[in-house]
Amino acid sequence: MAYTVKQVAKISGVSVRTLHFYDETGLLRPARLGANGYRYYEEPQLLRLQQILFYRELGFELKQIKQALDRPEFENLSALHAHREVLVENITRTRALIETIDNTLRHLKGGMKMSSEEMFAGFTVPAGKGRFGEQMQLRDEPNDCKVSSQDTHGALSVFEFAGRGGGPRHLHREQDEWIYVIRGDIEVEVGTERRRLSAGDSVFLPRQVSHGWASADEQPSRIVNVYQPAGRIEDFFRQLAAYNDGPPVHEALRFDQFKRLFHEHGMDVTGPPLVGEWEIDPEGRIIRNA
Repeated sequence: MAYTVKQVAKISGVSVRTLHFYDETGLLRPARLGANGYRYYEEPQLLRLQQILFYRELGFELKQIKQALDRPEFENLSALHAHREVLVENITRTRALIETIDNTLRHLKGGMKMSSEEMFAGFTVPAGKGRFGEQMQLRDEPNDCKVSSQDTHGALSVFEFAGRGGGPRHLHREQDEWIYVIRGDIEVEVGTERRRLSAGDSVFLPRQVSHGWASADEQPSRIVNVYQPAGRIEDFFRQLAAYNDGPPVHEALRFDQFKRLFHEHGMDVTGPPLVGEWEIDPEGRIIRNA
């Protein structure tokens, strides 16, 4: 079934003027133009408009939305699952804040006694915990989100990671990264420069620059990791965590799938980890050598 621009505006709540603008910028083209010059939209265009509205609700700019939707590997189902996860997070956060408000109201009305700690429930993140109570493990290594993109309207995300690191060299297309070492020693490569950092040291990793890091002596380190803007980094770590119970992600996926996972979350794989070497077998699987 085809819909005119006025019908689409009515069912979606998006103004005709905005739909015209989306067409002019290439964000949402109609299925076809009638002989009378009218724009006609069909189900694929309605689904794309739905994605646009989801991304807008999540704080993405129109330029970012167009880049995401125009990717050859974009999948509507995967995007919907990702949107759902973010919205569930929002619900969890909202419920925690509502509970804090309700408890404060009862406290002020004399109905209950509220501790100082309870006044800030929903705002603070205890040691060893993640934002909204989410526990995010990368295999056996905790990677706790301390400040979520939902807290900052997408401006940044902050993680506390405890482990050996060792992911592949990569770059962020539209994110800057900052690492602060809390405990241990790490080796960091930024572009062609390599350095060793100890507790209290930090390093800035600019966007579009290849980098990687790993513990210097194979002992677990603890770092604070900041990503600005937040992008899809939180969803990326959730995707990695989905491989905790089976083979490691680099074994479970073919190399092309592994690279796609990074690319879909705003990153490009640029090489093997700092520790060890990689080979790609005839089936496209990654073989990691010591």
